[in-house]
Amino acid sequence: MLINFLNNVNPRTLFTLSTLVLSIFGLVMVFSSSSVQAMENHADPYFFLKKQTFYLAFGLVLFWISSKLKTEYLEKKYKFFYFLGFLLLALTLIPILSKTAGGASRWIQVAGISLQPIEISKYLLLIFIAKHLMVKLNKINTFKIGIISPFTLTLPYVIVLLSQPDFGNTVLLLSTIFLMIIIAGARIKHLIFSFILLCLAFGALILAAPYRMKRLLTFLNPYEDPHGAGYQIIQSYVSFAKGKFFGVGLGNSSQKLFFLPQNHNDFIFSIIAEELGFLGCILTLILFFSLFFSIYKMILRAKDVFCRYLMSGILLITLMQVIINISVTIGLIPTKGVPLPLVSYGGSSLVFTLFSLGIILALDMRKK
Repeated sequence: MLINFLNNVNPRTLFTLSTLVLSIFGLVMVFSSSSVQAMENHADPYFFLKKQTFYLAFGLVLFWISSKLKTEYLEKKYKFFYFLGFLLLALTLIPILSKTAGGASRWIQVAGISLQPIEISKYLLLIFIAKHLMVKLNKINTFKIGIISPFTLTLPYVIVLLSQPDFGNTVLLLSTIFLMIIIAGARIKHLIFSFILLCLAFGALILAAPYRMKRLLTFLNPYEDPHGAGYQIIQSYVSFAKGKFFGVGLGNSSQKLFFLPQNHNDFIFSIIAEELGFLGCILTLILFFSLFFSIYKMILRAKDVFCRYLMSGILLITLMQVIINISVTIGLIPTKGVPLPLVSYGGSSLVFTLFSLGIILALDMRKK
């Protein structure tokens, strides 16, 4: 029934409405989950709401601007965007510019403004990969072009991410590139081999870093250290348990009273579960499904291969973020530090997610 209804709605209309509703819903949940913390730390319950409102307004302006872009320019300058994305990401390695938080240098700070470069760099890389796969399409069934080439080109980004360190976005980026290669038509045996290789690489990275190994062990049994490494995920479980079907009511969360860390960004879905219950979680997923379904419909009518690949890349990386974020909150995978797109608090994520979604509209309007 839902599919039939969505099929009858213009994809561009559905896409725009889904984006706006999710963004406004995120604004409401950011305020609901952060007001107590904002009052305690900043003597202003609206502190995070004001900042997120500014980010949303700026993001919507970028959304409109990027929807008017000439996509031929994106395609023509794809090499420039590749190097620009890498340069922005590499700025996090410069001590005078980088900002460290939680033991990771993932931000740069200029004139008091903080920016997480990966939030824009990943989309600049997708522009390059989409064009690269299009150019090499007739050789995509060879191992060198279908597998080695795209992953080798992604390697500089991965090295910088691991240097920060940012394992969550490393997994996100490599997984998205792998899925784009599938869409491009790489051979099955090559895909199986690369999948095994990626799993082995992720396993080696986990074993190489004690804190990642500890995070994995905590994921397997968080109750071994309920007041330490397992505290956050246990508190997330408590949020879901309290919410039941209808929730405790918007604004009535008790977990936001300094029990659940990161409750307005990485673990905002846990607060949604507590305040709006299972019903609120399902409605949130329906909103995301509507967004992704509308993008899928636009991909089906894409004007050319570049449009199809880039739209698919943006769809996949956004979908992967939703899957990773929600999976973390319900304990399906270890903590990754990946925000919930359009909903979690954070300027870089919100602004550049809207920017990338605007590009989808521009690609859909592209002439043959």
